[in-house]
Amino acid sequence: MSVESPLVMIVEDTLDAAQLMQISLRRAGIKDILHAENGRSALDYLEMYTPDVMILDIGMPDMSGWSVLEFIKQKHGDTSFPVIMLTAYDDPANKLIGKLQARVFRYLTKPFLPENLIQTVKEAIASKQSNMA
Repeated sequence: MSVESPLVMIVEDTLDAAQLMQISLRRAGIKDILHAENGRSALDYLEMYTPDVMILDIGMPDMSGWSVLEFIKQKHGDTSFPVIMLTAYDDPANKLIGKLQARVFRYLTKPFLPENLIQTVKEAIASKQSNMA
């Protein structure tokens, strides 16, 4: 995907939450969005696409966001794209784990305001672009 059209991958098992994120991002001008309903689907998508940013739910039934992140790290290293972690809990332990992961850009606690999601995604895209420069 080009700089003008970043690809955002949403990995979220709750369909309503995923749809809200997609609508919010599209209204903000981000048109290229993939939605994976679980960790396995996300890993399948990553065989075909490399997103500019991933929004990754921590608590999913098939595999945790941390497990997905570990698979990504093994395959892509720590530098290919930033990950925004979603959590329903404002849990200091999860945030500490994330601080140890170079790929974790930021946390969003559910529920979140669409404006916060949009701003965080735009900052992650800008961060990736500045790291590539």
